[in-house]
Amino acid sequence: MASTSPLPSAILVHEYVTGGGWPAPDFPPGLAAEALAILRALLADLRAWGRFPVVTTRDRRLRRTSLAADRVVDLDVEVYPTGLLDLARECGAALVIAPEGGGALERLSSLVSDAGVCLLGSLPEAVAVAADKWECYRRFSRAGLSTPKTTRVSPDAASVAAARLGYPVVVKPVGGAGCDGVGLATDDDALKRALRQAALRDAKSILVQEYASGSAASVSLLVADGRSTALSLNGQRVRAGIPFAYDGGVASLPHPRRAEAFELAQRAVALVPGLRGYVGVDLVLGEETCRLIEINPRPTTSYVGLRRVIDLNMAAAIWRACRDGSLPAAVAVPPSAAFEKRWTDDR
Repeated sequence: MASTSPLPSAILVHEYVTGGGWPAPDFPPGLAAEALAILRALLADLRAWGRFPVVTTRDRRLRRTSLAADRVVDLDVEVYPTGLLDLARECGAALVIAPEGGGALERLSSLVSDAGVCLLGSLPEAVAVAADKWECYRRFSRAGLSTPKTTRVSPDAASVAAARLGYPVVVKPVGGAGCDGVGLATDDDALKRALRQAALRDAKSILVQEYASGSAASVSLLVADGRSTALSLNGQRVRAGIPFAYDGGVASLPHPRRAEAFELAQRAVALVPGLRGYVGVDLVLGEETCRLIEINPRPTTSYVGLRRVIDLNMAAAIWRACRDGSLPAAVAVPPSAAFEKRWTDDR
């Protein structure tokens, strides 16, 4: 549905980890590497589109890090999130990138939308559902979508759940982002090691999931008003272990299960009202079928590789999806492009 609100004076692109919201003295290398790569890709696309001035934020500790925006505003935790909110109101539209873990993306999405700022992303209630891996599993299962068997238990009951499912199993937090707290357990000893991960150590409940063998992948989609357009099937370089590790991947992966993966991902996002803009769906490409893993209600690292080869300005497409409710009718299959994450501590 097209918006009738006034056009913004600028578009704010805010990334939480490197944009002033991260409270710890050191940046998490994995998250920070992905965050900067996605941020720079979005800034480049918005500048290339050229319809609005582009504003972004930068943590004061990263003041030597260059960002290609019309205006770069340095923030720190002492003025966060008040400084961010003032900036969002000044711009009138904001695209927020943040991990779902700990509710960061949901809180920031609420902060922006509650202030009457045009949110160029999923609504807070949709972010809350997508961040809850147990709720996503329940919705996938009720809809009859292919997904690994999963159970929610206390850490003390994890060994019983693992025995019921059968090793190997994957343990993970109920809420989280990326590979944080995700571990592969092949036996009881490995399960004990996986449960000692910081993200699981004090958890009241965790997920124990059947291990899905195959190739890790994701589908990039544009979503608007309950409809979606699948843009690309992407391969992921994921190393299973304690913890899992994600190193990047290949955008526009040629694979015989591409059409099946597209259909499964589109059915998954339709189960979460309020998803908007760029959304990623993680899945596993097996020999016999595709299996859903989770929904990422925000731009993902695949954006970095895909933008280089797709015949579409995806930042402009995010604006149209969120502001006007419009989606591209069809997208030609782009050539493949590798992408990776690297963290350079520029301070």
